[in-house]
Amino acid sequence: MHRQIGGTIAILLLTGSAGRMALAQNNPCQTTQAVSTLGSSPIAQAAIVYDPNQGVCWLANGNLSGDPDFRANLGVTGINPNGSMNYGTALKWVAALNAYGNGSGYLGHKNWQLPVAPLVDRTCADTGTYGGSFGPQCSASAMGNLYSVGLKQTFPASVAPGFGATVGPLRNLKASYYWALQNNGGTSGTSNGGQETFSFANGIQGGNTINDTYFYVLPMVPGAIAGQPSCPAGGPAVVPYTSGPAAGLAVYDCNTGYTWVADANLAASNHFGVTGSVTITGPAHMLAAPKISGGAMLFQTATEWIQGMNSSKYLGSSSWQMPATSRVMQGLFTDLGMASGDARMMWTGTLGPFQNLQPFFYWGCERDQSGSSQSPCSGYAPPDGSSQLQWSYNFDFGFQPTSSIVQHFFVMVYYPAENATGPVVSLAANAEGESLTIAPNSWVEIKGSDLAPAGDSRIWKNSDFTGNQMPAALDGVSATVNGKNAYVYYVSPEQINILTPPDALPAYPKIVVTNNGATSAPFAALGQALSPSFFVFGDGQHVAAIHLDGTLAGPASSSVPGYTFSPAKPGETISVYANGFGPTSNAVTSGLAVQSGVLSPMPVITIGGKSATVQFAGLVSPGLFQLNVVVPEPLADGEWPINATYNATATQSGTLLTVHH
Repeated sequence: MHRQIGGTIAILLLTGSAGRMALAQNNPCQTTQAVSTLGSSPIAQAAIVYDPNQGVCWLANGNLSGDPDFRANLGVTGINPNGSMNYGTALKWVAALNAYGNGSGYLGHKNWQLPVAPLVDRTCADTGTYGGSFGPQCSASAMGNLYSVGLKQTFPASVAPGFGATVGPLRNLKASYYWALQNNGGTSGTSNGGQETFSFANGIQGGNTINDTYFYVLPMVPGAIAGQPSCPAGGPAVVPYTSGPAAGLAVYDCNTGYTWVADANLAASNHFGVTGSVTITGPAHMLAAPKISGGAMLFQTATEWIQGMNSSKYLGSSSWQMPATSRVMQGLFTDLGMASGDARMMWTGTLGPFQNLQPFFYWGCERDQSGSSQSPCSGYAPPDGSSQLQWSYNFDFGFQPTSSIVQHFFVMVYYPAENATGPVVSLAANAEGESLTIAPNSWVEIKGSDLAPAGDSRIWKNSDFTGNQMPAALDGVSATVNGKNAYVYYVSPEQINILTPPDALPAYPKIVVTNNGATSAPFAALGQALSPSFFVFGDGQHVAAIHLDGTLAGPASSSVPGYTFSPAKPGETISVYANGFGPTSNAVTSGLAVQSGVLSPMPVITIGGKSATVQFAGLVSPGLFQLNVVVPEPLADGEWPINATYNATATQSGTLLTVHH
């Protein structure tokens, strides 16, 4: 039984998370697709752009994830309507592109990757607290080079200066950040960091340096001005001024009582006497830039501009100000009926050979310092305290920062012009819930291309074991985590599932996959002591659970021949299966196919928001935790969220347990 990891349950669990699985031509991008070349006239309908400066082939559509039909076809969840996503979802998007077409890859290529950046780039204007390079003028990063060399843009020019969305009575709403007055410090200090900002494209607060970042200003008055409009019952929360000097030029938020300018990029057309250029001095460079560029400006210039606005008594008021905090803009965002990744906050158009290149942030990743833009992702940017960061790039003004991986940014991809050889790793994540964090002795999925021989797709079997030792390789496919052998449960060309060794992991453990002698580049994961998750059944939502009689606990509608499901009952004890809860009372011997031990203290589990009694929590087979839980009562019939917290770390969100009396 142990070799099957709990028999039926394990097969349902791990194969449920297992993979769902080029015609070369004589051109630099090795493709039959039409190819445009940077520096030459664009070719109509070309799907790929060859970048001779970096030796890479870009996808011409700079926001493919903004296409709802293709998004549905690829099957990656967690993407906003405008195509933006967090960093973890970006990795899943890239992995799905490489697995597209039953493993042939999107447009016939299966080595798509995020654009890379080195930790140290002497062409950048700034150096961060931990030695990382950031700012304008970065040309060693793939996107920085594309902006300045390939597209010949000059800081702080936008790739889409004409973009401005109309949302309710507001017009010219920009995708990039807007300044707020609040400064929260940060690793760069209050003199050049931690300035609150807000984006209407993703509905998320930012924290930014101020010395050379160009963002927008949305002036407001914390009250009404002359000609205050009425707020009709049941009408929209944000209404235009229709009389007095503010008619058609300001809006009123009936929920907050705040007045906002109607033109969300007023500075593009009215400088209020702020003219000329500003000299930006950094540790490495000095550069001159216009004080206002397409309406965007430095924070100091924004302060001057607001002063000029008040001096002119714009719309009869001298009480204009920047929003006090990002939360004030969040309120307007909500009252306008906007949601994260609103489809209206998406630019469609062309710039040279590219389509839909968004005037906002794009995700990147760190490469080895000695590499080039053709190198794979190999790490993360230095963290900011407990916040994990990754490289990004803002095409609205040509700026390379690091950003929290929970932000929602856009994704553009390329592949090296040189043919890829050997396995390519695009994602390493908890096998259930797909958290980017992995832990010792936990089940992990690795996605990519050429991870196993073509046509090879299977789980381990009894003959793969040597005595009680789990296999470290299947069909010539193996993996190491931080240099130590992992144990291979499932292999396919696009995904393998492994059990990590029990040894403690560093913050960025390197994963290497070997496919019959061909070895991948090291891929950096995020390592922690714990990465708890519930195993789920095939629908991806209902937790893998059984009744005490061994039958499956879940919605009856999930039953198929040979597998009968029935709901849990209030007061009943069920067994729920989990991953990544860390060490137990018994030490784990690496590779041994027998594991046991109990957790102490017990995890805290809630079902439907109510505390559930945990009678047992421990390892019952390699990496597989069993949690015996009493369903709380009273509890109404329904689909209830189930969550576990252990040592301040929680399982994935969105998991359900079916309960019926």
